[in-house]
Amino acid sequence: MFEVMAKLLFNKQIKFDDGRLVLLGIRDSFTPLDTYLEFQKIMFKSGKEKLIYDSAKVAGFNWFKKMSELFPGITQNKASNWGIDLIALSGWGIPEIEKIDFKNKYAMFILKNSTVARRYGSSEKPVDCLFAGLLAGGMSFSLKEDLDAIETHCLAKGDKECKFVVSKSINDK
Repeated sequence: MFEVMAKLLFNKQIKFDDGRLVLLGIRDSFTPLDTYLEFQKIMFKSGKEKLIYDSAKVAGFNWFKKMSELFPGITQNKASNWGIDLIALSGWGIPEIEKIDFKNKYAMFILKNSTVARRYGSSEKPVDCLFAGLLAGGMSFSLKEDLDAIETHCLAKGDKECKFVVSKSINDK
C-alpha cells in the first residue's frame, strides 16, 4: 500500500492543499465509515440501495476513464491492478483479482477483510454495494462493455470473505 502512495506522490497524482484532496486529478474527500454506514442502512431500509450501486458504477467508470487519460496506453491489466491498489489504499479492505477474462468480458474479485461488511454487522443480504458498483464501472470502462457486478459471498452474511462476479447483465443474455 505504501508503494502505491509513493508512486502517486512521486507522479504528483495526489495533492493535499487549500482544504482539498485531489487523487488522479479527481477531487476526493475522506468520509468517516460510520457516516457511510448510516447512509447505507437508511437506503437498505427504504429498498433503495441500488442508488449506491448505480452511483458507484458511474464513479468507477469515471475513475478508469481518468486513469486512461492520465496514463495514455495503460493496459487493461495494469489499470485493473491500479484500481485494486486504490481500493486498498482507500481502506475498503484487501481486494484481489481472482480471474479476468478480457475476451469474454468476465471477472471475479475477492474482498478480504471488508471494512463495510465487518462494521455493518450481520445481514441476510450482501452489503458491499458500493464496492460492487465501483467494480462494475471500472470493468465496464476497461472492457468496453456495460457490465454489472454481483456480490455472491459476503462476510456480513457469515461467509469467509466477500466475492464478486462481474459480467454482462443477466437481462442482456
